[in-house]
Amino acid sequence: MVDEPDNRVDSAREQIGDAISLFLKGHFVSALTLAGAADEILGKMLSHGGQQSFLDWKYSRVEPFLTWLHRMPPRREDFIRDENRALISVTQLVSTDTPSITLDLEDAAHSMIVRALYNYDQLGLPRTARMLEFENQLMIELENQFYDDWVGPITYNNEAI
Repeated sequence: MVDEPDNRVDSAREQIGDAISLFLKGHFVSALTLAGAADEILGKMLSHGGQQSFLDWKYSRVEPFLTWLHRMPPRREDFIRDENRALISVTQLVSTDTPSITLDLEDAAHSMIVRALYNYDQLGLPRTARMLEFENQLMIELENQFYDDWVGPITYNNEAI
């Protein structure tokens, strides 16, 4: 039966792994859609279990600021739509009357994978080797970005490494 929790977890795990592989190969649209599917499965599992998904957690953190900024609370549906804008853009046919938007598909795919991993972790599931590799790469990139922004490029023999 397809609706059993183990099959949904297995599907989401496989989707995340495939999304990571595709992301690392530069196939950002495919990575985004697979990670989005996993994020939805895992998010619904969390909600059904009374836990917060990544989107619920993020909304709870930004809602007070957005309420202060706009002098009215944002609608949760609008917030989720905005968070899913890139995924919606690549998976749904939009009317030609809709203004075009520019997407950073690499960033969108990366963010969606991180969202799916957060939900995966919240369910207490063990990370796969591929997931750990992705996380390690993310940490290295963040560290390198920190050094580039605050310390400057690391050089050896007058060449940036």
